[in-house]
Amino acid sequence: MFFKTGSLLAATAVAAVSASAPVSEALHERFPVLSCTLATTQQSCHSSYPIAANSSASCCYNAALVPGGEESGLVLSTQFYDTNNTSINPGPAGTTTVHGIWPDYCSGRYPQYCTADSGIPEFTGPEIRAIVGKYDAELLKYMDTYWTSYNNDPSDLWSHEFNKHGTCFSTLRLPCQNIRVPGQTREEATVLGYVREAVRRFRQLPTLKWLAQAEIVPSDTVLYNLTDVLAVLEKKSGAVPYVGCAKGTARISEFWYYSYVNGPLVNAVYHPTDTTFNSTCPTLVSLPVKYNTTALVSA
Repeated sequence: MFFKTGSLLAATAVAAVSASAPVSEALHERFPVLSCTLATTQQSCHSSYPIAANSSASCCYNAALVPGGEESGLVLSTQFYDTNNTSINPGPAGTTTVHGIWPDYCSGRYPQYCTADSGIPEFTGPEIRAIVGKYDAELLKYMDTYWTSYNNDPSDLWSHEFNKHGTCFSTLRLPCQNIRVPGQTREEATVLGYVREAVRRFRQLPTLKWLAQAEIVPSDTVLYNLTDVLAVLEKKSGAVPYVGCAKGTARISEFWYYSYVNGPLVNAVYHPTDTTFNSTCPTLVSLPVKYNTTALVSA
C-alpha cells in the first residue's frame, strides 16, 4: 500500500508533533491525509536520513513506534512444518504452513504486544475471522488451509500472531491506513493488511518445493545434512534462513526468512538478509512425512 505523492518536503519534514500526545493520536490529528512517498525509497534499518516515529514518513517506512525507540525494520516471514501426529490439523502434505510475519528490531531483538505504543488494538480469533470473511472470502479459505494451528480453529493462532507482532509495525497504525473500501474501518484495514501480507510473503517462499527440487523430500527414514538444506534455501530465497528443529530432536519444525524492506509492510519490497539466529538443529536432520493432513489446494 503506497500513498499518493504530495509534497516531498511534507513527507519528511512535517515531523514536529507534540511530544505529550500519543504518537498515533498525533498522527491522526496532524496527518489526516498522509503523503510519504519519499520514505518508500529508504530500505528499513538503512535509511539515509532520520525518520521520526511521529512523522508521516513512518507510515511508509517501518520505523520506531515511539520517539527515541528502536526501529522495527527487520521483517521475518515465519513458517511451521508440523509433523506432530497428535495435531488436529497440521495443514496440507507437501508444504509448510504460515506461522506469521514479525517486525524485529534492527539489532535482532524484537518487540511484542505493542498496543500501548502503536495504538493498534488487539483482536480475538473470531473477530479476525469475521473481518477477513467480510471482505475476502478466498483469503479466509486460504488461511483455513495454510495458516493452521494445533486445534480445530486456526483463528487462535491468527489472533496470537496479530496481537503479538502485528501491533508492532509502525506502518499498520490506524492513521496510516488508506481506506479504499466504502464503510471499511481503519481497524479492519489494519487486520486485513497484516494477514494479507503474511499470506503474500508466505506464497513467495515455497520452502518444500525448493527443497524437493534438490531431492530433499519428506521421509520417515532418510536424514539430510543441515548444510545442504541451508544451501538450497539460501540459493532460492537470496539469504540464509533460520531452520529450527523440535526441542531435543533432529526433526525440522520451522523456517524463518529475514528481510529488510522498502515501503510499508503491505506490499513491501523485500531484500533478503541472513538470519540473526543459529540453527537449533544437529548436523543431520529429518523432514518427516506429514499425517492427518488436509487436502492440498493451490498455493
